[in-house]
Amino acid sequence: MTIRKQWLIILVLVAVLSVVVNSFVLSSLTDKYFKDYVQDNYEKHFNQIVAYITETLSAENYSKNQMAVQLETHLVDPINRIKVYNGEGLLLADVSSNNSMGKGMMNGHGMHGMMMGNYNPGLEEIDHAEIQYENKVIGQVNITKYSSAENSIDAWLFQSSLIENSLYSIGIVLIFVIIIGILISKNTSKDLIMTADMAQNIDIGNKTIKLRSNVKEIRVIQQSLESLQTRLKIKQKSRKALIDEMIHQTRTPLTIMKTHLEGIEDGVIELTPEEIKICENQIENITNIITNMSSMIDAEKEFDTNKKEKINISHLLRQIVSGLRAQYEKKEIELDLIGNEKINIFTDPYKLSQAIYNILTNAYKYTNPGGRVQINYQLVKDEVLITIEDNGIGISKEDQNKIFEAYYRSDYVLNSDGEGIGLYVAMENMKSINGKLSVSSELNKGSKFTLHLPKEK
Repeated sequence: MTIRKQWLIILVLVAVLSVVVNSFVLSSLTDKYFKDYVQDNYEKHFNQIVAYITETLSAENYSKNQMAVQLETHLVDPINRIKVYNGEGLLLADVSSNNSMGKGMMNGHGMHGMMMGNYNPGLEEIDHAEIQYENKVIGQVNITKYSSAENSIDAWLFQSSLIENSLYSIGIVLIFVIIIGILISKNTSKDLIMTADMAQNIDIGNKTIKLRSNVKEIRVIQQSLESLQTRLKIKQKSRKALIDEMIHQTRTPLTIMKTHLEGIEDGVIELTPEEIKICENQIENITNIITNMSSMIDAEKEFDTNKKEKINISHLLRQIVSGLRAQYEKKEIELDLIGNEKINIFTDPYKLSQAIYNILTNAYKYTNPGGRVQINYQLVKDEVLITIEDNGIGISKEDQNKIFEAYYRSDYVLNSDGEGIGLYVAMENMKSINGKLSVSSELNKGSKFTLHLPKEK
């Protein structure tokens, strides 16, 4: 059974149960007050009948017909019949509601007609009262009534009306519940189907769109899938970068081996045991690199290791600037390295270079032609600070807390190329080598990134 059908069934059952319980409670309370009303009304009419008969019989002249007419006005539920006798026991008046009740039952229609058609008054009881005047019994009255309020005609009509209205209420509620349930379940089913498609696209590597369901639980699933997709992209990017690094690392031992073999072939280098050992070491280095590449198949292994060495900051920065200068000149952006102080630090040159390169690439993309990018470095106590400052489009205050998140793209740069991963990688690289990365910026005035590096001995 689909979740849509389950949702509709549950909604209908809850609605019907609510109406039934509500009708039962209201009917019980209303019926209780109705019975009290019928009883109070009977006592009122009983006293009025006794008072009227006393007044009539105490008079010297009275009309039996007039008495009968007057007593008929008191034939209300639960009073069914009234008999009046004089002091000698002769019947003076006998009025009954049986004829009118029968006529009412014959003319009943709808739910009331059906209920009255099955109406059974049940047992009746008679209340007797002596009519006294000046301490002398001048008459008697017998009042026939239904044995209980439940057996009265009004009670039956009232109960049938409650049942009929309850059924109407259930029908109306069901109509609204089904309409609302169909609309809500349709949207929910649509969200679930789109979420399933999103999971399938992530599984096969297709591009997905961001979904935002109004249902909290579905929205949590969608956000979890987005997080999963982000982690997969990050892992894919990091592994690609690692493979590129490993490929680059193979060039050095291959170049050394090629140089030595050409030297041996030309007779410049003698084939000595030391020379053979050098070649063997290079072969071992290449073997280790290939082994690491093969181990990339295991998705649970981590390869984020630091390869620290002593480097000269000035030399590293000049190499990076030399590699990017032609690109900057093509866009007519001035790229300057300020300072030539010799500062040595112990760190991972590849991760540091990648962080600087990513920041400079961002500065290149978001600085207009004729702009300027400056790189400066200095030693402050036991920390090396590298600052990269540009006069580009800048970054808003709201975006400055988000630009280091993976795949985040500001609204100001949606039309530009990129996946929003560069600054994330730069931040992760700085954390990996125990450094920090901070930014200060203002829209339309430029940005300043600062890399904080510990000067380890």
